Amino acid sequence: MNIDDLLRFARDANQELSIGRGVRIGETALVSRRVHIIDPRCPEQAQVQCHLDAGRVFYQRSSPDDIVHIDVFHELADVDHRVAAAAIRRAVEGFSRQMSSIPGPFLALSGPAWSITGLADFIDVQTATGGGRVTGSLNYGKKASLRLAHRGHVHVASYLPPEVAGLIYFIVREVECAILSSGASLRQLERIDNALSSGQVPLDLSPYSSPTDSLMRQTSSDHGEQTSQSLMKQALDACVDFGSVASFRSFLECMTSPNRRENPYALLEREFGDAEGMLSKLRTLEIVDGEGAGLELTEKGRRLQSFLRRFAREVENQVRRMIRRSSKPCATPLERSDFSKGRRVESGPGRVRAVVSTSEADHRGSISVCETVRHWAARCATEGTRSAIQRKDIRIEQVRRPARVDVCLLIDASASMAGRRIQAAKHLARHLFLTCRDRVSVLTFQDRTVTQHVLRARSVRVLEEGLATVRPAGLTPLAAGIVEAVKLLGTRKGIPTMLVLLTDGIPTMNYWTGDPARDALMAAEQIAKNELPFTCIGLAPNRGFLRKLAEIAHGTLYVVDEFDRDLLAKLVRDERERVQTW
Repeated sequence: MNIDDLLRFARDANQELSIGRGVRIGETALVSRRVHIIDPRCPEQAQVQCHLDAGRVFYQRSSPDDIVHIDVFHELADVDHRVAAAAIRRAVEGFSRQMSSIPGPFLALSGPAWSITGLADFIDVQTATGGGRVTGSLNYGKKASLRLAHRGHVHVASYLPPEVAGLIYFIVREVECAILSSGASLRQLERIDNALSSGQVPLDLSPYSSPTDSLMRQTSSDHGEQTSQSLMKQALDACVDFGSVASFRSFLECMTSPNRRENPYALLEREFGDAEGMLSKLRTLEIVDGEGAGLELTEKGRRLQSFLRRFAREVENQVRRMIRRSSKPCATPLERSDFSKGRRVESGPGRVRAVVSTSEADHRGSISVCETVRHWAARCATEGTRSAIQRKDIRIEQVRRPARVDVCLLIDASASMAGRRIQAAKHLARHLFLTCRDRVSVLTFQDRTVTQHVLRARSVRVLEEGLATVRPAGLTPLAAGIVEAVKLLGTRKGIPTMLVLLTDGIPTMNYWTGDPARDALMAAEQIAKNELPFTCIGLAPNRGFLRKLAEIAHGTLYVVDEFDRDLLAKLVRDERERVQTW
């Protein structure tokens, strides 16, 4: 479906959904914002309860027409709900790619939770084998009556603003493919009845009730109602600004502690170097109120703190997913200079398949029938016989993955890096750790000190604990930082390594001589001597010095206007591919 047809489909679907009735998509799917009922005696017919809003019935929402209810019908069968959930996630990704071709802003919605791909977090699925949020654990919906009620259809419920009604087409298409891949046949929906009144007998929906991890369920408090998805959105907005869930929770705990050991304003200044900037964002989110030592959480902030205590793991999973995705950079490097002299391997990460004999194979892989027959035929031709296939003829096909890269991030932690710049550097460390199989180390240099905050991290906890101790202050001892990084990576013989330098200035602290810049250039010679793949990312005002540094180190230089987190992730990911070896 091209973009014009998709927009036309969305317009037509919205017209039907807005009047509260059901609409058939293709021959097998029923879509509405109401509750659907199937009579087991007439499985080819469906009844839309026009008086029962799906959001209010399923999720106790106060506002109507928030939830779209989709049923895709099939023969009586146990369709795997995990397969259906994977299909829905593919549908969201496909719709996102399709809508990215529209120039200019498409959604009036804002924030990371409300990007098109973020809508997957607000879609639930249920089949005869179970259900739950499609981005969750999928360990819900196990009640016998609920599973029995879904033996003939795949149930999907989604928070779907009218702007993204085109997603319905993608969901139906991918779910139908998932049903067919499960070995079940699709069932044609022959008739839709729109029941406009409740009648005399109350409808029993108890077979459909079940605990769930849905983010669409609405909770109430004495101060009004606030939806789970709005709390999730606010938590993600704040956690992205703070860099991690742990950092944001620490700030909230500091705000509510009965015996404050530290002024919250001072905490923000110490951790981020830009207390006013952080407070401005928190006030925009209506989380804090007051000034200076009188800062306090608003009622909205206290509800958000309670939400984080209950759903910290879910929020962490969402934050990690956002870090892995790292959206397209809004900026581009001003200049790229490559002084590596072709020493790097242009292989790139991914998988490669190799066919080996049984003596060379390990426990992985499977028999390659074609290669086995070919070697058997060649042996028979050489020997002039036609014997049976022997063990020495068998060939095994194995998938070989890229080797891990030992990545060292050497970060300038001088005072000028405070605020957005140091947060972008921390985001880079998290992105590398979560998207690669590499061992990530983080070293910072400031004043006369070089600190190993993270040493080949093996867990998110270790990484976060190390990044929490990075606090910008003081001068720029670049030479000392390079020397320590070379010592760290120089011990990893036979292992692919990569040194990444992030700095916003020129060196201001000497090491061997009285000239800090000369010392840094001398230290760069050690990078070249040890043949360490080197990437430097710096700001435009220092282009001249950084170019000399990268040239001496036989590395690559990127000059940027500012440290944008998505741009840093892309640049380092591209350079990492160049040093990847098999």
